[in-house]
Amino acid sequence: MRKIFIDCGGHIGESIKLFKKSKEYTKDFIVYSFEPVSYLSEKYRKCKDIIFLDQAIWIYDGKIDFYLAEQSDGNSLFKGKKTGNLDIDHPIKVKCVDFSKWIQNKFNKNDYIVLKMDIEGAEFKVLDKMIEDRSIEYINKIYIEWHFSIDFQDKNIYREIINKLKFNNIELYPEMKKCLRK
Repeated sequence: MRKIFIDCGGHIGESIKLFKKSKEYTKDFIVYSFEPVSYLSEKYRKCKDIIFLDQAIWIYDGKIDFYLAEQSDGNSLFKGKKTGNLDIDHPIKVKCVDFSKWIQNKFNKNDYIVLKMDIEGAEFKVLDKMIEDRSIEYINKIYIEWHFSIDFQDKNIYREIINKLKFNNIELYPEMKKCLRK
């Protein structure tokens, strides 16, 4: 059994640092980090023990518009995002990956996978697809920051996803910063 930590929305590496300081972390974890804005990850992408992927987590492979925020905090695939003061007039094109397919191609259900998601609203569509195609069954634990300020989201979708994750026996935690700093 391999131990895997996947950081979706790696930003400047805060979650990886927190995870490596946690009681759960051991040196045999393989660490992946997805961050589509490469200048944010310049410092931690040089670490030899992190596999860095400069892609956005999404529901298909290809390229997609990505909107940068004023403070580089809260960049998003969604120009309708209400927080972060996004520059909706000048999106950049970034690579995106079908996360479900990536999980299924890279791992097996016997692996122990800890997933951290802070993907600024994309978590709803990504998790919904993972539940539908059953790639969610590869995941053991999820730390997630939910973003409700996206135009198309509502609490009903959130409740549906939470119920489906519980049905699949996924350990679900709030965002890693709140959980592991205690």
